[in-house]
Amino acid sequence: MSDAQRARYVALFAAEARTLLALGRRTVATWQREPDEPAHGAELFRVLHTIKGMAASLAFEELADQVHEGETALARVREGERTADAAWFADAEHLLDALTVRCEAEIVREGGPAAAASTAALGAARGGEVVRVEQGRLDALVADLGGLVTARQELERRAAADAISPVARAALAMARRLDVVQERILQVRMAPLSEILERIPPLVRDLARQLGKEVTIDVQGEALEVDRGILSLLPDPLLHLLRNAVDHGIESPEVRRAAGKRAAGRITLVARHDRDAILVELTDDGGGIDREAIAARERAAGRLDASATLSDDGLLAILARPGFSTAATLTDVSGRGVGLDAVLSRLHQVGASLSLSTVPGRGTAFTLRLPMRLGIVRALVAGVGGERYVLPLTHVAELIAWDPTEAHQVEGRLMLPVREERVPVLDLRRLLGHRGSPPPTHRPAILLEANGQRVALLSDRILGQVDAVVQPVDRPKGMPRWITGATVLDDGRPALMLDLASVV
Repeated sequence: MSDAQRARYVALFAAEARTLLALGRRTVATWQREPDEPAHGAELFRVLHTIKGMAASLAFEELADQVHEGETALARVREGERTADAAWFADAEHLLDALTVRCEAEIVREGGPAAAASTAALGAARGGEVVRVEQGRLDALVADLGGLVTARQELERRAAADAISPVARAALAMARRLDVVQERILQVRMAPLSEILERIPPLVRDLARQLGKEVTIDVQGEALEVDRGILSLLPDPLLHLLRNAVDHGIESPEVRRAAGKRAAGRITLVARHDRDAILVELTDDGGGIDREAIAARERAAGRLDASATLSDDGLLAILARPGFSTAATLTDVSGRGVGLDAVLSRLHQVGASLSLSTVPGRGTAFTLRLPMRLGIVRALVAGVGGERYVLPLTHVAELIAWDPTEAHQVEGRLMLPVREERVPVLDLRRLLGHRGSPPPTHRPAILLEANGQRVALLSDRILGQVDAVVQPVDRPKGMPRWITGATVLDDGRPALMLDLASVV
């Protein structure tokens, strides 16, 4: 077997094994509710036997032996030698956790965490059939689609000179047809978060056992869908954050009892929609991050003024500095900062962002903001000086005229009355550090809505709307977090994409 063939088989194994293990966990849960139903035992045996066969075909001998031991234990229950009681179900859950960890270890050993992302499962319209397609082919399809979208916009721009000509009518018809094709292609790339999130609980429980801690985990939002390109990059960042939450966030049972907490720590992983994005919130009820201790270290090193305090953004910037760690002793996953720079780098590849909030003694929350889709975004084009920027339309509530005489300072912030509400004002020139020509006399304000807040964002001019084919950008040091990508407009000039949710 060639290396390329083996890589494909390993990727198929990863996808199938994860699906089967998730089915196994659902089967055990249903069996607990219906302990006298023999079909559940038969279904669990099918799951184990299929995994064993796949593992043996790839010479994953230790995994195959481990599954075989599980089959033997299951056979005793099916043959009446052992009762399917609470102890048995606990053993079955532990077995599935152990198999999940072993499968992930084999996948990483073969080709790294991304090995399983090289194939995608596509549900057909008839009967729910599934076809597996290499991820690279889907990526190439979307890249070609992006080229068509850019060409369409150039054609529409030229045809606009004579809107009733046959060419203009043909361009309009093609645009409508291409919109349908675009939506169908992007939908094919969507996959449920369950492909990642269902693997989290067993990994967390296994890590907690290794560290001698008691940890419960609650996962919500598995049914939400994101682009497969995002899904393939998500395991590493989540694993870093979860390891740090268990290792350095959650205290030992003794420490928790002394602090008046439950002995078992709690980690919550919740995914939810926020317009065109998915928010993944990872919260622990551990000891939190000692903000003052980190600030003292920074002051001692001359990197923080004596009178300055650390905001959440400032704290995250320090934690994400390469090599920074809060751990007093080294372990396999020591320190809140270990790998956090890699986490941010990974997220920025797909235009995602990370934020945190922490309260000493009460815990820490990390929020990952992920775009639902990669590639093509409907966007507003705004001009500042001689530059143009694209802003996703999903957070644009409306455009309003800016009248500086109506704005007033309130507690040090410039506020603009918008009907019955006072809205904070942000200037895009200041956000981007623009130092060119002075702003025009009449400027539009873009009313943004995100994270439950509204902000009026001042621009120099509004230049229309486009379907932006977004590409990731290399992020030099100091680039603001709200610059998440770039696109090429229909005249061939580049424009940066701004993440409006990070601005609000």
